[in-house]
Amino acid sequence: MKRKIVVFGDLPIATKICMWIREERTLELVACVSSNPKAHNNDPWEDVPMLKDYCNANNIPLYSYDNFKSDYAGKSLDLGLCCRYSKIIKKDVLDIFRIGIINMHGGLLPEFAGPYASNYSVLFNAEKGGGTIHWIDQGIDTGDIIRRCEFQIENDDTGYTVFQKTQNALFENMIDVILPILDGEVTEFIPQKTFLDQGHEHHYFNLKSIGQYKKINLSDPPDKILRTVRAFDFPGYEPAYIECGGNRLYLRTGI
Repeated sequence: MKRKIVVFGDLPIATKICMWIREERTLELVACVSSNPKAHNNDPWEDVPMLKDYCNANNIPLYSYDNFKSDYAGKSLDLGLCCRYSKIIKKDVLDIFRIGIINMHGGLLPEFAGPYASNYSVLFNAEKGGGTIHWIDQGIDTGDIIRRCEFQIENDDTGYTVFQKTQNALFENMIDVILPILDGEVTEFIPQKTFLDQGHEHHYFNLKSIGQYKKINLSDPPDKILRTVRAFDFPGYEPAYIECGGNRLYLRTGI
């Protein structure tokens, strides 16, 4: 019997996961859930459509969060895959899934919880970037860790390039863990407290936090200024800036 899967997401990374599921003979893609039809597409796969377009072209049921919750309340599905989905998934939806919901988080946990982790990893001069595959619980980015997907941050990386590298790392690692988890071959997961006890720091940012870091003070050390410019060099979003005569002068790296 095929295991019933639902994908939550908007971006091409969610589409790629759907494509992979549909190629696996033991899996059934039951539906997709999308939350943001105007999401910025900065994924590294130019030939892969947004999730809503892929679902519409392939007759895959596509739900809003509330409609999915209503239609599937009381039913039992096997596994949910949250692929850079922008809404908080609550207990009533978690309870629909026999095994649970796996989340792709766009930063290393517990260091960078909340949104815009790729920007913060450059801004805070982190040695490593990456994403985290973890179970969703009733907190925000607090669930047990299945896998940390790490890579080295280079001196010329920007928030944008770190984001793209993160998307690739998350996709490759997600498709590597799905079947072993469903087959019961992977049963041990790491509480985030384990990493905190090992000396990893914890930062949590909300959607509004990012704005306080974008203004550049020209009296700051040059390396901090450049790091701030790199952190916010990201297409579709406001760059770092200096203020001049009440106006904002935006800065990009030119890379």
